[in-house]
Order: sequence, then C-alpha cells, then structure tokens
Amino acid sequence: MKHFNFILILITVALLGIIGVIFIIGTIYGSVQEPNWTETLLYQQYLDNMNLGVIPFVIALLAVLGLCIPKRLFSGKDLLIINGALVAITLILALALGTKFGLGFLLAVGGLIQVVVIVLTSFGSKRVRFEKTGFFLQMGSAIIHLGFVIFLFDFMILADDPNHLTVFWIATAFITVGMIFSFYSREISKALQRRNRQQLEEI
Repeated sequence: MKHFNFILILITVALLGIIGVIFIIGTIYGSVQEPNWTETLLYQQYLDNMNLGVIPFVIALLAVLGLCIPKRLFSGKDLLIINGALVAITLILALALGTKFGLGFLLAVGGLIQVVVIVLTSFGSKRVRFEKTGFFLQMGSAIIHLGFVIFLFDFMILADDPNHLTVFWIATAFITVGMIFSFYSREISKALQRRNRQQLEEI
C-alpha cells in the first residue's frame, strides 16, 4: 500500500506540473498577442488548442484522485471494489449521458468522500487513514484534496457557468489553507500549545 501511495503522489505531482507548464505557455502566448485578439477567430482557436492540450491531463488527474481519495476510508479489497465501482459507474454515465455528466459524478462523489474525511478527522476518528501523524498535517492534506476536487469540478463542469469565478476562488482558498496547515503544522501546533499554557497560567 505504501508503494501504491508513493506512486499516486508521483503521478499527481507530474500531472499538476504538466498542467502548470501548459497554462504558463498559454499565458505567455496570450500576452504577446494584439490587445483586441480576444475578439478574433485566433482567440477561439487558442482556447480550443488549450483545451485539447490540457483536458487529457485533467482527466488523468481525475482518475488518480478517484483512486487516491477513497483510500482514506477504505483499504485492501474494499478499496479495490470501491474504486472499480466508481470507475465503472463513471464510464456508464459518460457513455449514456455524456462525458461531462460522468466526470461530474466522479468529482461529486470524490468531494463528498473528502468532506466526510475532513469531518471524521476533525473529531479525531481512527476510521480515517493517513500516512503522517499530526492533526493539522492531516487536516491540511484533506483540505488540499477537497480544494483540488472543487477546482477540477469548476474547470470541467462549470466553465460556462456565471458562478465559475466564485467557485474557482473557493477552491483556491481551500488549497491555500490546506497548504498552510500542511507546511506549517508544527508551528501552528506549538502556537496553540503556548496559548493554552498562557490561558492555564492566567486561571
């Protein structure tokens, strides 16, 4: 299971890196165009090419998250059964109702599982499995995953929705808070311990 987790981490980092590079290249390309180029056919071709370039990696990231998120609550055969069922249902829905609907289902289930993980972690439940110990480190990891799910849902499902930017900033907030909790978990824990000691001394 540890090798499986490590492989998932490597694949996730690689996919995020590739997506980041594509967006950087796209941003540089757009910045050197004429100011009114967004009103031309060239801009639509640019959007089509960006989508064509990034969507395969986004779908791959969705598949990895679909494998990664359930392992917080399930293990062994249960994990394989859950992942197999999610992939099968996603494919059936994608074929019957369209790719967007299938991916939306997978992301919705992933987001729901991640919310459950966050709630259980906040109560200190032993039902949740993490590679590392520490409350804020675990919460940070769970919140980051939820942020990625929301981001992908926004990118894949809500791209043309009026609330697109609002959902994007919500996802960004989750990812940022999760990173703060993950990278500074020790500092946050020590600061809270100091505050608790001071409050006890004042009593």
